[in-house]
Amino acid sequence: MKNRLPETVTLKQVAAKAGVSVTAASSVLNRKNPNIRISADKALLIQKVAEDLHYVPNGLASSLRTNRTQNIGLVFENFGAITDGMFYVELLDGVAQELFKNKYRLTILPEVDREAPLNSLGNGTLDGVIWCKLPQSPDVLKILKHSNIPFIALHARPSKGHEAAAYVSSDNVGGAKLAVEHLASFGHEKILFVLEQFEEDVPDAEARLEGFLAGCKEQGLAVSAEDIQVWGRDMADFDQWHAERPPHTAIIAWNERSAAAILSRCRDCGVPVPDRYSVMGFDSTPFAEMTVPPLTCIHQPIRQMAGTAVQLLLDRLNHDNPVKDVEFPMELDVRASTGPVRPSIFTA
Repeated sequence: MKNRLPETVTLKQVAAKAGVSVTAASSVLNRKNPNIRISADKALLIQKVAEDLHYVPNGLASSLRTNRTQNIGLVFENFGAITDGMFYVELLDGVAQELFKNKYRLTILPEVDREAPLNSLGNGTLDGVIWCKLPQSPDVLKILKHSNIPFIALHARPSKGHEAAAYVSSDNVGGAKLAVEHLASFGHEKILFVLEQFEEDVPDAEARLEGFLAGCKEQGLAVSAEDIQVWGRDMADFDQWHAERPPHTAIIAWNERSAAAILSRCRDCGVPVPDRYSVMGFDSTPFAEMTVPPLTCIHQPIRQMAGTAVQLLLDRLNHDNPVKDVEFPMELDVRASTGPVRPSIFTA
């Protein structure tokens, strides 16, 4: 004789056993109807009954009733970079934790068809989308603006004239100014700004370059074309640049990973840091503490940004709140990779 599958316990059965309404049971077990007031004792009773009956929420039934999938998409513009450093790990964990806390699932979308972005965004299986480094293409923004998919742009500056999304970002311009101010306080007058090949036109790189130029102007430092370099991903271009005996005494890399790679090149070339070059970057994840020497960084609150992006999206889904932008300030984390100019070893 075949074993019969156990009958599925319904929310209605849990409510009846606990002596409450289905709405009250749903409010406790599915975190629905937050406006309904339920005492702590009653909530514990409902949870105990659900546990005793081995109740499992029916996600499909809930989706059919609410026209919601409880599924949020996360788009990475450069998915390959997710394994290259701690930034994306911190961001992904921040998004996932906030979504799971609110009973939402996460779907990672590693690639979006620029010609037909809406076809790539779940085909109705997603309630909303968080897009990391949203492309500034007018065509993409126009299509998304007229879509029925709510989305949040994370780690990107608002594009003037496009209000299709809320933008969650950090003050990259202000952060770059802070970096220049820090180096200028040590007496550095010739600072190199390093961008990464194929990443020089991403929103945060552009904003940081803008801030670097503005910061140099504020500090009275002259800037020329030789002060801005675009190097390959491994920063091996440093070797030839250093061999030409540049006048620079400090280097700002556009992100933490690039700055760490420059530290590695310095070490391989026998170049002392910070005695010959002060080196700093952006992000300031725990990885910055592990470089040799520990890396001075402009810190951005990655997890807080990720959590805020989730909250803005859920607020928009649940309450149809108007779009708003959030920009977090950046701070300076001083470590051992920056210091005063040392003229005595300038020719090293």
